[in-house]
Amino acid sequence: MAKNRVDQSICVYGAGILLKHRQALVQEIEGVRSGSQDIEYIHRMRVASRRLRSAFPLFEVCLPAKKSQAWLAQMKKVTRALGAARDADVQIEALRAFSTSQSDRLYRPGLMRLLLRLSQHRNRLQAPLVKAMQDLQESKVLDHMLQHLSPLADLQDAVYLYTPALYQHSFKAITDRLNELLNYDSIVFQPEKKEELHAMRISAKWLRYTLENFNTIYSNNLKPQLQIVRKVQEMLGDIHDYDVWIDFLPVFLQEERQRTLDFFGNDRSFKRAIPGIQHFAEDRQALRDARYLEFTGEWKRWQEEAVWDNLRQLIRAPAPTPPASETTSP
Repeated sequence: MAKNRVDQSICVYGAGILLKHRQALVQEIEGVRSGSQDIEYIHRMRVASRRLRSAFPLFEVCLPAKKSQAWLAQMKKVTRALGAARDADVQIEALRAFSTSQSDRLYRPGLMRLLLRLSQHRNRLQAPLVKAMQDLQESKVLDHMLQHLSPLADLQDAVYLYTPALYQHSFKAITDRLNELLNYDSIVFQPEKKEELHAMRISAKWLRYTLENFNTIYSNNLKPQLQIVRKVQEMLGDIHDYDVWIDFLPVFLQEERQRTLDFFGNDRSFKRAIPGIQHFAEDRQALRDARYLEFTGEWKRWQEEAVWDNLRQLIRAPAPTPPASETTSP
């Protein structure tokens, strides 16, 4: 779609969406930069950066080509920095919860050593994270976005938004994302396909954000399907988290043994760590198996209930009245 031919309703609507995600990101910057003990600052900003990135390709025809590429590149850097810190925070939180639930003192040395190494790793991530926040602000990307998008968004009261062009645009965007997700249908019942299941989670995430970006123009009638896509993302996210632990813990044991040998000249103290790490690994595997079984059961049910066909039908039939506003969760 050439820029000089794009329907104005798409750009005005898109400007509102992009500015909403921009504002959600901006309000978390100080909390992230301060190194607050509240890990939700990082979580919320990471989600906001992802939502902003998801909206860029939807409305790129309305953005200055060279600038929008620079904006997107800067957002990717921010997401990466936030992602590394968030992943470490989630691991530490999960390990602490597991450790608290264990009464057998045999497991304590290994769990405490693992927690120490993860905490050290997380501390090392804070300086790059702060620098990413500084780079973001010094780049003036957020200011440039505001300057370009605000005049467009201000036209919302003067331009009728709910045009056939906007619905056609949303139909294509949602359909493309849905097709990407359903391309993974053949691997759903293959538990060993770790990389593919992880890629499926990412596909579900982008479908979810696309649905959120357009939900209002369908009078929020996409909410049932949106909830299902969110559940797909969450369940596959849990499976991926467990897979990361399952792959990481044997490597951690090997590296920790070598570290002990290098320091002490023997591995006697290391042997006390083995029971706790192995117990934790067994727990992660059991949780992975249970979550995967739950996911495949739900996926089969959704297929039987024609959830995806229903979604296709809904986006073919635009809401006849201007929609109400919506709220979304991370």
